[in-house]
Amino acid sequence: MNIMIINGSPKKKGGASAFFTMVLRCMLFSHKVTTKSIGISKDYHVIFDDLQNTDAVIISVPLYIDSIPSHFIHFLKQMEQYCKNNKCGFILYVISNSGFVGGHQNQVHLEQYKCWCERVNITWGGGLGIGGGVMLHVIFYVTLLLSILQFIIGIFINIVSGKPAIDNVLLSSFIQSVIIWLFFSSGMLFFEFIFAWAIKSKKTIKTQYTRAMLPSFIFIVVADIFMVLSALLHGKLIFSLFKKVEYTK
Repeated sequence: MNIMIINGSPKKKGGASAFFTMVLRCMLFSHKVTTKSIGISKDYHVIFDDLQNTDAVIISVPLYIDSIPSHFIHFLKQMEQYCKNNKCGFILYVISNSGFVGGHQNQVHLEQYKCWCERVNITWGGGLGIGGGVMLHVIFYVTLLLSILQFIIGIFINIVSGKPAIDNVLLSSFIQSVIIWLFFSSGMLFFEFIFAWAIKSKKTIKTQYTRAMLPSFIFIVVADIFMVLSALLHGKLIFSLFKKVEYTK
């Protein structure tokens, strides 16, 4: 069975869509899987050339203003034309992730792909809407980084103290970090597993929704802090916003 996963994020590297792609690919280990990333490129022949020999296509794409990202609309138009000119028999599945806490925020977005399938005469396999996608992505790498640092520092302290490099306390701490991440990501992992089963079985499933396993009132506070820090790191410093602007006539 030939499976193609398309990362529809405009980001060249990283991003929540790429993360969910990686998780799904790990669950499809027993099949031939190719991963494509379109970025903001308009050269899609590398993807289209493989469509006729593909049994299932999975699109992992972020939600932008409750709809399909503009660059991906262009891709779908080109893909529609290709599928009309060439007989494509693949089943389409879509993973939509949003920064909002509720997975159902992705419903309209996923319905658009279902309508696209009806228009192009492609089998709609089902969708997965993930709420808090960015948080799940960040939690994974933060937990991984902190666990590794804690493990390395613990080994160093044990060696200096004359204890075994790896003791039960160190292992217990590492396992606790893994359990915490598994808890926050349990919904996403469970539904991606169901998604992977449907893909491998060539079955269509009802669209599913999940989210980060965190109470909404806590999610909102954490998300606000994260977005402010992200804006400070990637945007302009606060004091520069108050600079006098000189206009030219």
